[in-house]
Amino acid sequence: MSTNARNGRPVQPLEPLDAIDERLLAALVADARISNKQLAELVGIAPSTALMRTRALSERGIVQGYEAKLSLSAVGRSVQALVAVRLRAHDRDQIDRFTARVPQLPAVLSTFHTSGSVDYLLHIAVATTEDLRDWVLDNLATDPVVGHTETTLVFEHIQGNRGPLPV
Repeated sequence: MSTNARNGRPVQPLEPLDAIDERLLAALVADARISNKQLAELVGIAPSTALMRTRALSERGIVQGYEAKLSLSAVGRSVQALVAVRLRAHDRDQIDRFTARVPQLPAVLSTFHTSGSVDYLLHIAVATTEDLRDWVLDNLATDPVVGHTETTLVFEHIQGNRGPLPV
């Protein structure tokens, strides 16, 4: 059995989701803080069944965690940007070092390793445009692995569907 590189959990063979699993997932995506009792009532199953099935979804790696969504402006990080990064060379050691270091930086909300004209797309949030400039200079422009960056300010982030997509 293989393991998920991201969280180290064993990857279970993929079993198809049934209608109850899909309803459980949709309810958890809508409100990850829902109580087990409310979840069971919403889905129309016993609380013990809801608990057992939710645990099974986690053990299978389908539910990978629960998050608190913060107001970036309320925590002093109202300037968001997408930073496209092109590496100088595609040496595996340098890629691994960059991939290990950059997502851990405090301003980074998401890191996407991409194909095409850029190697990475970073979603970051900082307090001011001056902080943005300094962040790019301190963390990317001075990194010998980085060949080019392009920064785009985000005026508004509109969240898409975070739940199970229809097959």
